[in-house]
Amino acid sequence: MYGIIAFFRRNYFAVLFVALEFFSLYFVFRDNYYHQAGFFNSANSVAGSVYKTYSGITGYFNLKSENERLSEENTRLQNALSALPDTSKHVKVPKTNPYGDQYNFISAEIIDNSTNMISNYITLNVGKREGITEGMGIVSSAGVAGIVLSVSDHYSVAMSMLHKNFQLSAMLKKGGAFGTVVWKGEDYRYAWLMQIPMSEKVTPGDTIITSGYSTIFPKAITIGVVEEVTPLPTEYFYKIKMRLTTNFKKLRFVYVISDLTKKEKTDLEEATYKANNEGK
Repeated sequence: MYGIIAFFRRNYFAVLFVALEFFSLYFVFRDNYYHQAGFFNSANSVAGSVYKTYSGITGYFNLKSENERLSEENTRLQNALSALPDTSKHVKVPKTNPYGDQYNFISAEIIDNSTNMISNYITLNVGKREGITEGMGIVSSAGVAGIVLSVSDHYSVAMSMLHKNFQLSAMLKKGGAFGTVVWKGEDYRYAWLMQIPMSEKVTPGDTIITSGYSTIFPKAITIGVVEEVTPLPTEYFYKIKMRLTTNFKKLRFVYVISDLTKKEKTDLEEATYKANNEGK
């Protein structure tokens, strides 16, 4: 008891100040609704900031599942577009989807990827159970990524576009001249477009797309943009350096493309070649 009395004697002015402050605030807020509203608004602002920070933290840890959901949704929309009927016979407007119902898109996540070797590969988390087969093309949201080489029940391994043996039929979007895209094992950001004749007009900034001359990729998928154009007078062709639109360092979610008419096309071609080469 003596200690309590001694405390108040030593801190008389501080205790009196706190008591007076308390009573002052009480009388201010008791009948003044304006001050009450200001107090509660300030409290709500602080609470809102706390919840916003918490939401940002939890949202960061949910990015993986959200990306997977968006990838699946994009695949569903791609396939839905592919199934739309061709209305061009009735209305003179462009078709909604240039691929028609010929192609099916399967979403996949990359679980292994290399960019620093001469022969680079990509491993996907989809396989036979999802309908993946050898020879299917792989594209990102930005452009071409690779071609499936081998498949197991749950996984598949693809030849990355960054591979010494990768070749792709491509063409200039402006003008339509076609050639072959190759990668020379140098910078992961660049590849080369070969066999474009010097009679064509090519300038930096021109877009390079798939030609559609295969059963792997549909026509008009972006591959890259012309960076440098070097004439080779003795060969009558250009040497064209292109910047790839797919960023292989950040590649994560892709689509595997299935050509639903591939067998029909290859069977017809093989039969035709065989019939016209018999006896020669």
